[in-house]
Amino acid sequence: MKSALSLLGERQQSLLTALLHHRKGLTVEELSCLLAISRNAVNQHLAHLGGSGFIQSSLQESTGGRPGKVYTLTPNGLELFQRRYSFLAKLLLSWIDKNMGERELDACLTGLGKEMASGLEYRITQHSSHNDRLQEAVTIMSELGYDTRINQISKNQAEIVANNCVFQELAQQHQEFCKLDISFLTNLLKADIEHTECIVKDGKYCRFKIINTNDPNLDN
Repeated sequence: MKSALSLLGERQQSLLTALLHHRKGLTVEELSCLLAISRNAVNQHLAHLGGSGFIQSSLQESTGGRPGKVYTLTPNGLELFQRRYSFLAKLLLSWIDKNMGERELDACLTGLGKEMASGLEYRITQHSSHNDRLQEAVTIMSELGYDTRINQISKNQAEIVANNCVFQELAQQHQEFCKLDISFLTNLLKADIEHTECIVKDGKYCRFKIINTNDPNLDN
């Protein structure tokens, strides 16, 4: 499974690593010197990484001249280097499973999916087209440990296909855990989701069909 960081280009990885090592931030000129690339190339990478929510800019303290911008990693950018939550998440959900009744477990998983989506919704809403939003959702799921892709069923119908289940061991014992994924995608995409195929129910993939988009601001 590739990490979210490895999905980026080599130059962008190098730029993010440079900012990781210089937590107070770097200017375009400093990044250009460190990476041995032009200022224009640095600006292009910064624009892309900023749009993805991995970096942020602020005005550096004035030294008498015109204040310039300094770039630092955002919390999401920092987490690119430390996403190793799978074991702890499985341990936590296993405890929840053992200590809650079925109704409480359902409510907990649905609420957890909603909370997960609320923290990432800004990355979806920056896109105006349906296809771009689906692609961003796939990128987010990849960062969370899913190996996902978009399958276009028809001109107006698509689904998200996952080749793996992050919580497969737990879900095989208690299929209620699928409600976490469904709630997450429902709230992330503001859409009705149909779980048409499930790995823990002897499916080859997990398929999440987007039935209806409920976002009035979306351009189809």
